Amino acid sequence: MLSYPVRLVPTETGSVLVRFPDIPEAAATGETEDEALEQAQQVLESVLATYCLDGRAIPSPTDICGAPLVGTAKFSVIGMEKPNG
Repeated sequence: MLSYPVRLVPTETGSVLVRFPDIPEAAATGETEDEALEQAQQVLESVLATYCLDGRAIPSPTDICGAPLVGTAKFSVIGMEKPNG
């Protein structure tokens, strides 16, 4: 399972924004942290699927100590790296 660290950001409207530092295209919002994290998993899987369709390498998750994680069992970095050269 891939688990990516996220940043939870409260918005001016009272909702919660979830950002993925390792995957800048992925962001989700929800009225609560739980709802935002649930939406974030769906967004993560959608963006990673787009990476695969585009032939892009899936980035390895970084380790951000104490950050909440959003995971997916649908993708792996194994064998997804682009060859050098």
